[in-house]
Amino acid sequence: MILNNLKINCYRNLTGVDIAWDKHFNVIYGYNAQGKTNLLEAIYLLGHLKSFRGSRGQELINHTAETAWVGGVVNKGGVIHRLEIGLHKNGRNPKVDGKTVQKLSHFLGYMRIVLFTPEELSNIKGFPAGRRALLDRAILQTDPAYLDRVQEYDRILRQRNQLLKQQACEAETAPWTQALIRTGSRIRYDRNIYLKRFLPLLCRVYKKITGSTESAGLNYSIEKNSLEELTVHLADTFVRLASREKKMGLSLAGPHRDDLDFLVDGRSLRSFGSQGQQRSFLLAFKAAQVMDLEELHQEPPVLLLDDLASELDSRRQEGFFNFLLNRRGQVFLTSAQQPFLADQVRQSASFFKVDQGLVTATTPERG
Repeated sequence: MILNNLKINCYRNLTGVDIAWDKHFNVIYGYNAQGKTNLLEAIYLLGHLKSFRGSRGQELINHTAETAWVGGVVNKGGVIHRLEIGLHKNGRNPKVDGKTVQKLSHFLGYMRIVLFTPEELSNIKGFPAGRRALLDRAILQTDPAYLDRVQEYDRILRQRNQLLKQQACEAETAPWTQALIRTGSRIRYDRNIYLKRFLPLLCRVYKKITGSTESAGLNYSIEKNSLEELTVHLADTFVRLASREKKMGLSLAGPHRDDLDFLVDGRSLRSFGSQGQQRSFLLAFKAAQVMDLEELHQEPPVLLLDDLASELDSRRQEGFFNFLLNRRGQVFLTSAQQPFLADQVRQSASFFKVDQGLVTATTPERG
């Protein structure tokens, strides 16, 4: 999967951008606040139809304009597709090959993207919602229909919570409870299936990054083998928590309350992990996601790395770049300056400088 070309107009501070990308390494550099991360965000938008910064549509449009536009030509499995997203104050207009897409899940999958940003490091020690989001985004890349299931669950959850707040009777809440059990147990099943496939990859990559000096692990709070077991478990939990839910006016069980525990050498990163271990774990998580997608779809996803050099010491950088050298996917790497790169990477990479929203191809500096 390759992004051949990117065109941008009036997206944040980027205007008149028209770039042909390298099929392997693309190094995007420049001083801070010039538009490097905006460029990655525009690429991410073509894969996810939303910003990884959580920005609203209006914030993505240049303050001098009423609309913005991002388009790209993608080679997916040898087939060329044209992706476009028009942004305006009231929404967005996504198109694939010139045809408007009515459903978000129908747009996903044309360009699979794995993203690393320094901001995600807060998820390691932060609230469970951040760790759940890491997992759910990874699953979504393997199965776009997972988004429909999550959206359905969220809709049912909101309705059930509303009834609980209103102190509705059992007859009113029961159908919504059953719907929440059905959709919630399926989401937990999807998460467990993914993690069983994903965890061995995570452990393998983490050892490579750290030079086999440490081992990684991961625990999910709900580990049942079958969909039937998960359904019975969630139904029993709702029975047990019924009086507390009625008192609090809130749904107290389900995948929206689950947690992941990231481990290094069997110890929780939240409680005992150093900053270096947290960074290495998150990077290994992303690398394992890349490997899983490549095995599933027989082609690698696009990898976006925002300001990676500032987050890893030289030993861990070298371990990760060795991983990159052994794969064939397309990589976009941002840095405040032309970063340290392994010689093999530097010799094959294309370099692009971003200065006040202007993007120009340059030649690499000698190491």
